[in-house]
Amino acid sequence: MKRVISLFLFSLSILITTSPYAAGSCDSKRVKLQMLGTGGPELLNERASSGYLLWLDEKARIVIDAGPGSLQRFKQSGAQFPDLSVFLFTHFHVDHSADLSAYIKGGFFTERSDDLFIYGPSGDTFVLSAEQFVERLFSAKHGVYPYLSPFISDDAHSAFKIKTKTIEWTYKDLNIRPVHQDKDFMIKTVSVHHGPFPALAYRVEVAGCVISFTGDMSGRLHTMPDLAQNSDLLVAHNAIPEGATGVPQLLHMKPSYIGKIAGRARVKKLLLTHMMERSINRTDETIKLIKENYQGVIVFPNDLDIFHP
Repeated sequence: MKRVISLFLFSLSILITTSPYAAGSCDSKRVKLQMLGTGGPELLNERASSGYLLWLDEKARIVIDAGPGSLQRFKQSGAQFPDLSVFLFTHFHVDHSADLSAYIKGGFFTERSDDLFIYGPSGDTFVLSAEQFVERLFSAKHGVYPYLSPFISDDAHSAFKIKTKTIEWTYKDLNIRPVHQDKDFMIKTVSVHHGPFPALAYRVEVAGCVISFTGDMSGRLHTMPDLAQNSDLLVAHNAIPEGATGVPQLLHMKPSYIGKIAGRARVKKLLLTHMMERSINRTDETIKLIKENYQGVIVFPNDLDIFHP
């Protein structure tokens, strides 16, 4: 029996370590993360709103959020829409989702034929769920753009179909959950606190590398350190300064908390984005506060910057 158990554990270890997305042997040359939008919702500067693009083997594969202006950055990056597999939405505020319909319309003029997967959180009084969001955009009867309804209708012809899945947001289950798995990617998620708005953070495992995204969150559920554990790259939103009060501090993380997440998760490189007027000119203060708990690399990216894990 002991020999059988030993053989089973040995076989399991081989399976895990040879998995194309198993963490611990990051093939950084194959993977890159590109910033499509590093700003927030303000009409502040030339930055696009939130959006990130994950490349594998020089092909654009996953878009994380699609804020205003991020589609233009997608074009500038040289990415090809037919190569995309997945859209991940942290939540459905305008500055994270407004460009989705433009992506889909633009995709009509490409050679795409594979289904496109879209994932996002459930809704509540203030925002729609992922499935409701896509339906409200594209449905034939009630959509904002009903002429694009063939992309979601099984009864109409289109070159590709949108496959949308709503991920339940709940503070009652704070476990890390699998979202999507294929031959290249393992994607996991967890609920995070963004005031009254359902929101998710994501962890993407690819080619042995780990890249995690906080999205907009206050940190009150304390779920991010486990999700981001041993991440090669952590994209964290730095929308407010340490002294923020009122509504902003109920929606977003303070720099000191970002440092605690990065430190506890043993992150290799921290990328601070979603910059807003109240945080963009306080980078020195932010770095000092983060370094109280995290001694790794800290970067404030610009749109179109590229990072290898």
